[in-house]
Amino acid sequence: MTGFDRLRILIVENEGLVGCDMAAFLNDLGYRVVGTCSTSADALRLYDDLRPELVLMDVHLDGPVDGIETARRLQQRGPVAIIYVTACADLETVNRARETHPQGYLLKPFSHDDLRLTVEVAASRVREEAARRRSEHSYGEMFESLADGVIVADLAGVIAFMNPAAAVITGWPRESCVGRSLHEVFRIYHSSGEPAMVELTTPSQVPVERTVWLTTHEGCRVPVQDRSTPLRDQNGQLTGVVILFRALPMPAEAAANPMPPVAASDTNATAQAPLVDVVESISDPLVALDGSWRLTYANASAKQLLSRNDARLLGAGFWDLLPAATRDEHYAALSRAMLHRDTVTREVYLEERQLWIELRAYPFAEGLLLLLQDITSRREEAERRSRLDRLESLGLLARGFAHEFNNLLTVLLGNLSLAEMRLRSVIQLPELHTAKQATLQAQGLVQQLLTFARGGAPIKRPTQPGELIEQFFLHHSRAPRIEYRLEVAPGLPTLAVDPAQIRRLLGNLIRNAEQAQPHGGIITLRCQAHDPGESYPHELPADHQESPAGVIIEITDTGEGIPAENLPHIFEPYFSTRKAENATGLGLTVCESIAKAHGGSISVRSEPGRGTAVRLYLPVDADSEEVDATGLSRAFDTSPTTIATRILVLEDDPLVRALIVRNLTSQDYEVVETAEGSETVRAYQEAMQVGKPFDLVILDLSIPNGMGGVRAMEKLRQIDPEILAIVSSGYSDDPVMAKPASYGFAAVLPKPYEPADMLRLVRSVLNQRSVKR
Repeated sequence: MTGFDRLRILIVENEGLVGCDMAAFLNDLGYRVVGTCSTSADALRLYDDLRPELVLMDVHLDGPVDGIETARRLQQRGPVAIIYVTACADLETVNRARETHPQGYLLKPFSHDDLRLTVEVAASRVREEAARRRSEHSYGEMFESLADGVIVADLAGVIAFMNPAAAVITGWPRESCVGRSLHEVFRIYHSSGEPAMVELTTPSQVPVERTVWLTTHEGCRVPVQDRSTPLRDQNGQLTGVVILFRALPMPAEAAANPMPPVAASDTNATAQAPLVDVVESISDPLVALDGSWRLTYANASAKQLLSRNDARLLGAGFWDLLPAATRDEHYAALSRAMLHRDTVTREVYLEERQLWIELRAYPFAEGLLLLLQDITSRREEAERRSRLDRLESLGLLARGFAHEFNNLLTVLLGNLSLAEMRLRSVIQLPELHTAKQATLQAQGLVQQLLTFARGGAPIKRPTQPGELIEQFFLHHSRAPRIEYRLEVAPGLPTLAVDPAQIRRLLGNLIRNAEQAQPHGGIITLRCQAHDPGESYPHELPADHQESPAGVIIEITDTGEGIPAENLPHIFEPYFSTRKAENATGLGLTVCESIAKAHGGSISVRSEPGRGTAVRLYLPVDADSEEVDATGLSRAFDTSPTTIATRILVLEDDPLVRALIVRNLTSQDYEVVETAEGSETVRAYQEAMQVGKPFDLVILDLSIPNGMGGVRAMEKLRQIDPEILAIVSSGYSDDPVMAKPASYGFAAVLPKPYEPADMLRLVRSVLNQRSVKR
């Protein structure tokens, strides 16, 4: 994009750090962020001054007017596209936002990929709409000012536009022409007196002007030159015809021997001339039906589509050409169109030809004119888009309930762990341990859903791949009649990965291998250093200029294999060949999301009857920001140990908050609890003023309908640049959880967690950095 065509974007966001991050990211992508603000008044002022084409709008703004009302006021001032960027997923807010016809609804917290894709789609629509407005304006002005006559008619032969010159030549008033039949207004004849047809030219043909005789409104005949062309929409579908014509001087011989006036029968015949004559030369299949559903006309394209010649088509019953099921599905709609003289569009599936046909029916004489178009590729694309929309819907659903669900899991896991610790010295209760393991499995399912739906950013920790694999198989429930072989090379490098995500990936791949061998077989897992000479095609990501150090995890089975025609589709969402087994078709999509999120790749080789081999490549990521085994960010240096006593907690869920307070106070920490970010900021500031500062702050990332952890942290850092804070969230795929130091946090605490994990992390943070009092 050049400096002149870069899309102008205004960001209205009440969290300053989030707004600055979005602005920097979008500017790097080539967009032009013309301003950021946090109030409705500033948004309206900046719109008047800068005229942005796209506005990223938070719902909750500083001040009395929210983002939805601000969007409505902006749209009253001029054309502008809106994308809502908000944490509000409640139905009332979504319905209010929908009334402003936004180009997107991006739910917080979101990743940079989410933002990029949402803005790309909106930008494309904004440019298309701007081009359409410019085109309509320029064409309208051009047609109005032309000295030649211009008439535009739709496929039913109804005039939709006539310029002043056409009104003068035809003698028809403009206001009375729109809505009339083309053949009533534009009646043309050859010099012999025979009726002339409107002859269309396609873009590949050289325009040819001819001289015909036009019968005016008063019944006089004047010589004109005309030229006609099909009118198509942006999808290439035929929508009508444009006729350009100019009046010629009356020839001397014609003036001496004027042509006889038009007889009424000639006029009626011309007015009733079949519309198929108008579109005879176009390539789209056309069929004309009489009032008894019999074919009276079919052009060459229609004959080819229906695989029949004139003898077998003309006079044949339309419904006899189609299966009975097709008649049952579409007869009522087409009959209604014929009876009420309406236009109707239907999508018809021709099973014999494996084709989808769009059938557009227009009233014509006593029957219908059918325009047919092969839309098979469009239907396939629509199905693909539908799958993506379902993914987006699943993402919104996952983001909407994951936070609350993980809060409940935190309470459940925490109390189970406390009960297990208190009763350990008295009695052993295996039921508690089983309940605790089930809770951890529920956590895994939620995280898998988030990873699949949003391509979650991994929380990377230094991990030994061999130990991770051995731990995975230690807890894996093995399938009967399957032999498992494990080959892990010694001396493998330590990787920066998210252990939970890699375990989910291994679980999906092993499960696929087990299901491919229902009668038993062998599954082999090899883990070794990456050898570029043994790489599969496209194994290395495209942005790697050379082969970096890494590890290969390869899983092979002796199962049924994958047919060649299915291999290109195995990573597509919802693609599965095991529909009868209630397979979702999401497993490999999740695996690919995890591999890409780690900067790696996943490749598959398979032959029917010879098994399948899946290779996962993971690079040694030296540039990533890591957290250690306790969740402490490596960006914070080790400092002398200091005993901390005062901890400030931000958590909106009262059950989770009570659990945190109970655990911290049990270790003699002094705890102050808050439920909303502004309350947290106020408590921290008051503590500073009275000389009793907090040594540590634990912030929940997302606070519905309130100030969340990121915004609160931004304000706290303004008060105390040396603040020490931990961020906690059930949104493990949020960028803040993946790169805590970039937002000022010392460590991350993903929900759900056990009390011992939280206490261990708190001690580690306090021990590794001196608390500034």
